[in-house]
Amino acid sequence: MDPTSPLHQALPRELAAELLALARAHGAEFAEVYAETATGGAFSYEEQRLKTSSYSVTSGLGVRAVIGDQTGYAYADGFAPEDLREAARVAARIARDGRAGTAVAFRVVDTPAPFTLAEPAPRALDERAKIALIRRADDAARARDPRVHEVSIGYADSSRVFIVANSDGLWAGDEQHLSRLTVQALALEGDQRQQGLATAGGSVEAGYFDTVRTPETIGAEAARIAITLLAAVEPEAGSYPVVIAPGWGGVLVHECFGHSMEGDTIRKRTSIRAGQVGRPVASRGVTIVDSGRVPYSRGSFRVDDEGTPAQRTVLVEDGVLVGYLWDHLNARLTGHSPTGNGRRSSYRNVPLCRMTNTYIEPGTHTPEELIASVERGLYCKGLGGGSVSPADGNFSFQVTEAYRIEKGRLGAPVRNATLTGNGADAMLKIDGLGNDLQIDGTTGSCGKDGQWKPVGVGQPTVRFTEITVGGTQA
Repeated sequence: MDPTSPLHQALPRELAAELLALARAHGAEFAEVYAETATGGAFSYEEQRLKTSSYSVTSGLGVRAVIGDQTGYAYADGFAPEDLREAARVAARIARDGRAGTAVAFRVVDTPAPFTLAEPAPRALDERAKIALIRRADDAARARDPRVHEVSIGYADSSRVFIVANSDGLWAGDEQHLSRLTVQALALEGDQRQQGLATAGGSVEAGYFDTVRTPETIGAEAARIAITLLAAVEPEAGSYPVVIAPGWGGVLVHECFGHSMEGDTIRKRTSIRAGQVGRPVASRGVTIVDSGRVPYSRGSFRVDDEGTPAQRTVLVEDGVLVGYLWDHLNARLTGHSPTGNGRRSSYRNVPLCRMTNTYIEPGTHTPEELIASVERGLYCKGLGGGSVSPADGNFSFQVTEAYRIEKGRLGAPVRNATLTGNGADAMLKIDGLGNDLQIDGTTGSCGKDGQWKPVGVGQPTVRFTEITVGGTQA
């Protein structure tokens, strides 16, 4: 970050040091200040016209004071010095034991970024350019097939700059830019109505939308899915082999596995994974990683929202659980080191232990080999919304695009399928991994305790010996 930036001027180091001292005035073991400025914009487009547009600017600072597992947190909108001092005093009054802490000189966290953006899309594209992307996607979706009757498009982006300093002497900051283009197409034929959804974006350059994932590609993809589902059949209910496509299919491991690896649930022993280090938790050959260093993904950054450098953390290696995800608080309370997973929605929120980009590493099979080995099953090309219970691992996912597998070949398209089961059990039923790893960092957002953060998910093509598929009885 540029030390001459407006945010540095709003929070000089002398003021940050004063705020930390105030936060520790009543005996807090640890204190932190987090300053942020953020801008965001969004457009919605329906019936071939712009329906809504919005633009937001927020800025402010949060102060955290910690003693044991007790946390005091307060924030101030804007950067008026006396408001910041009052926030620090409030945080100090919540976490206290009567003894003032001592000061530590700041040291700058100087870690290389996993990637750089010369022209981040939110800043390099003006409003006219963003609306032009939307119209191009709309034209492409409508041109795909006359059965496409309605197209809805959303474009949203954001830029945020933050500084974090703490009583251990840390001083760090980062800039993060996100863009997302979403196209939803509705196809009609007789009494059939089907929808298709496609997205593009991430932490990308402005040129991404002309060279990597164009609006024409996204619009046509949404229309293709909707048209395909018009001719789809209902799934057969039962438990049988399921093959899940690479990329967004990794949302299954994110939901079924990743949440149970977050340090707060491990420390409190509310996760089914607590105490399982060294035990088999997935099939042999399965390696699961969480990494904040995936280029151009929504879940990537230089440092997390506590100033810890982004890392690649192996959670499962060859089927055996080897590690967890840690933020600063839960790492300190358990004697571990933070893994770069302390994340917050804004300066108004206390940081939580969160995933970044969670994915299964590739195997050696081609996707064609995995499908060819299945006599009767289901190929899931797209997954939608789902839910999972971190306490017991039970899950349910909608399938947005699927095909029957019949004698090793893809057959009729399938609609309205659901996948249900238990995450712990499902990870042990993986019996084939493709060599085609894809990490989807375009659109994922993960909710926890009322906070939402951008994430990426990924996997190669994955074959399960069986998953319970909801649908009609065979």
